[in-house]
Amino acid sequence: MSNKPSPPVGIALTVLSGLLVAGILTFAAPCGVHDDGSVSSCFWAGRAVLGVGIVLLILSVVRIFELDEGERRGLDLGAALIGVLAACLPGVLIDLCMMQSMRCQAIMRPFCMVVGIAIALVAGIDLIVRLLRIRSAK
Repeated sequence: MSNKPSPPVGIALTVLSGLLVAGILTFAAPCGVHDDGSVSSCFWAGRAVLGVGIVLLILSVVRIFELDEGERRGLDLGAALIGVLAACLPGVLIDLCMMQSMRCQAIMRPFCMVVGIAIALVAGIDLIVRLLRIRSAK
């Protein structure tokens, strides 16, 4: 295995993570603070996804420049698991409102599921490929 940067997977993960963060802040954002000052669980689900997206973005940028093969595998594993978490946060781990026509149900939840699963697949496939290379080298 080489000790030089391997940016394509890191770039793909960075783009997907950036899309998750940008989406949750713009077109896939849940409802905000209500007129009476209260917030719904949808608001908190959006905040949780934003936090997870920022962590994924940082891991992805580090993944671009990482030279150590073992650390690349670790970053891939972390990104895959956190991608699954991002997909599961709205609606599975944090309940959303009951109205299927609301932004959180109609836009945010499917958006997070698709992007989170895409992140998990990209990182997971790269991890499997790297592990298979180790096994075939022995």
